[in-house]
Amino acid sequence: MKNGKEVKVSSFKNYSIVYGRDDNKHSKAVYINISAWAEPQDKETISYNRVIKDINKNIRQTLFNIFDTKIETEIKKNHTIVDLDIRESGIRYGKRSFTNCEITLFLNSEIPVNSETMKEKLDMVTEKLIKTCFDNNKTFKFHKKKI
Repeated sequence: MKNGKEVKVSSFKNYSIVYGRDDNKHSKAVYINISAWAEPQDKETISYNRVIKDINKNIRQTLFNIFDTKIETEIKKNHTIVDLDIRESGIRYGKRSFTNCEITLFLNSEIPVNSETMKEKLDMVTEKLIKTCFDNNKTFKFHKKKI
């Protein structure tokens, strides 16, 4: 369980987003938690294990590309943790499955998660991840609610 501050973001229509930090006093990392309900788009039975691994790899690659620029100095490029949780066993056409993705980003310096600078960075990262990894996914359509 995290014991830092959390900020809920409501600017994304199909996703529940929470930003937070690992420690209230001396923060060394921030996290982005993206939650949604994934609905398969094709009736064909496919290996969802491979699809989930591809989404996870796409998230990691997108993060690497975002932090590969020389301008980005607050966040460590090679120190990120991606925890994508989609239960493969319950995925069926016509049924939504809960998806949770927690991304931990380690910082070079302490910046409060509710500061304007950090909020802008986390918004940019989240928007890029949602556009490239979730919205462009051909296998799943993501929704904020189960119904």
